[in-house]
Amino acid sequence: MTKFQIPRRTQAERTRASREKIIQAATELFAQQGFRGAKMADIAKAADLTEPGLLHHFPSKTHLLMEVLKERDRIDSERMHATLKKNGNHFLDAGIELVEHNETVPGLVQLFTLLVAEGISPDHPAHVFFTERYQREREHMAQVIMQAQKANEVRSDIPAETLVVLIFAMMDGLQVQWLLEPEKINMSGMFRVLMDMLKVKEG
Repeated sequence: MTKFQIPRRTQAERTRASREKIIQAATELFAQQGFRGAKMADIAKAADLTEPGLLHHFPSKTHLLMEVLKERDRIDSERMHATLKKNGNHFLDAGIELVEHNETVPGLVQLFTLLVAEGISPDHPAHVFFTERYQREREHMAQVIMQAQKANEVRSDIPAETLVVLIFAMMDGLQVQWLLEPEKINMSGMFRVLMDMLKVKEG
């Protein structure tokens, strides 16, 4: 190999690159059309593959959906942990920063909102995923809120388990209204109002 030749990628690297391209294409189409509306042929075309080529990596649309959801969850989890760490585990500031970030990725917010709505149906392939996800996130966030209550940062007259349900309801509801009217709904501004209401007031 001369110094001007580009090293050839290994089969594993090519496979990983193809899977990443498919997941990106599926993410965009699921966000636009929902799980049931998106067609595997269109996802394959967007990923520069044939449909049999796509099925080689993901044998069904359900398999592909679960990989899309797992990847989004992994990225969200890493971002939330990094945000909490950066904010010294101050729950209120971390929550506001997370919503501010969501304003920069409307496609992913739309994907989550659309699939959650579809996933309410018990026969939807993502129904169990979202049910378990909310249960897991409520449990984790309640622990974070309890720590903030002990540190006298968050009001303690409302149980942490109740607060976390209300906070998630606020986030989800704001996302719907923001997606419908982004020019009118200041999502992070509205969420900041809620976070301020949860703060322990001095004096």
